Amino acid sequence: MTSHTAELAASLSADLSPVTPLPLPGAQLRRWGVIGGAALVATIVMGVRHDWAAAIVSWPVIGHTAVLAAVAGSGAWAAIRLATPGEALPRAAGWPVAFGVIWLVWMAVDAGLAGASGTLSQAGFGWRCIVRAVLGAAVPGVVLLVMVRRAMPLMARPAAVALAASTAAIGGLAAEWMCPNMAAMHMLVWHAAPVLVVVVAATMCGTALVGHFSSTRNARLGHT
Repeated sequence: MTSHTAELAASLSADLSPVTPLPLPGAQLRRWGVIGGAALVATIVMGVRHDWAAAIVSWPVIGHTAVLAAVAGSGAWAAIRLATPGEALPRAAGWPVAFGVIWLVWMAVDAGLAGASGTLSQAGFGWRCIVRAVLGAAVPGVVLLVMVRRAMPLMARPAAVALAASTAAIGGLAAEWMCPNMAAMHMLVWHAAPVLVVVVAATMCGTALVGHFSSTRNARLGHT
């Protein structure tokens, strides 16, 4: 290497901004779990359903909680992995969708078995359930979005869907533990349907959001 080339290389490297390495996916998932879990529990405690003592031994509530927690955890893991450069596409990327389908089918079957008693009129007006879901999912969703934003998702649509599935499932958990109405049609319309809407919206529009973060980061790196 000639002295001129060495000087040029030194000059170019001096102008570069240092790049902070991303934490390992496992470390990010643990951080998300601690922050998001604490925020969700705090939200639920502030407005926990009055029949919580009966709910903690109710098999339907326990089952719903387990499936929704599986959607939230696997969705967060998939979103973080999909947004981390150099990480192979995990086989778990399909798990949040699979668990979500199980939960939605469960809700639909319960509503179908309710028969005539499960009319739409008995679903009631559950705007409070929507508010509870939003409050419960706000912090975990924002934390996960920031983690995805800091990375560089090369597969924007799958990352957006996984992120949305995780966040919506946490909202479903909040509604499950803050709303005492266990009527099948109410749960289908006001607990399950909003989760489906969020995931479908992410499938259609999430690419633009996550892709914007990726392109912005690419442009910033290109100017350094």
